Amino acid sequence: MKRIIIISDTHKNQILLRKAFRNEINCDYIFHLGDFFEDMDDNPDLCQNKILCRVPGIYCPGYLDRSVPALLKLEILNWKLLLIHDLNSLREQLHKTDIIFYGHTHKWDYQHKNNQHLINPGHLKAETDRAREASYATVDLTDQKAELKIKSLAGKILMTAKFNKNQEEI
Repeated sequence: MKRIIIISDTHKNQILLRKAFRNEINCDYIFHLGDFFEDMDDNPDLCQNKILCRVPGIYCPGYLDRSVPALLKLEILNWKLLLIHDLNSLREQLHKTDIIFYGHTHKWDYQHKNNQHLINPGHLKAETDRAREASYATVDLTDQKAELKIKSLAGKILMTAKFNKNQEEI
């Protein structure tokens, strides 16, 4: 099993970023979905013994001039994953992607459509932003199953979903 913590839209709020990690001591991967993805550079202790995967957001000069790739494709335990900040900027249809992780809206969300799972962890910008409390997500992956949990900074589970590799929810 591999555990992933997914954060987005930290907007330089190191206090909330670190609160999320206090709840999730054991993880294998960190996904940062933009808007100040460089916030992780200030937290080498949180990245220790973890694989950091990140994409820029709209405030990154490299995002705007396309000098920094706006999306990242990777594979973990045979799951095809895509990281992107703004889902609206995804122009190509990715038929072979199992899970798309995105941010930008500051609103946590989970959808299953077109044989893909779409996960937005919310934001860590402020205690509350756009009428949503700060949140993040975790995903536990095995070679056949995934379990998503979207959580508040207090560790309260806001939503959960389980699905297997053949795209069925369980």
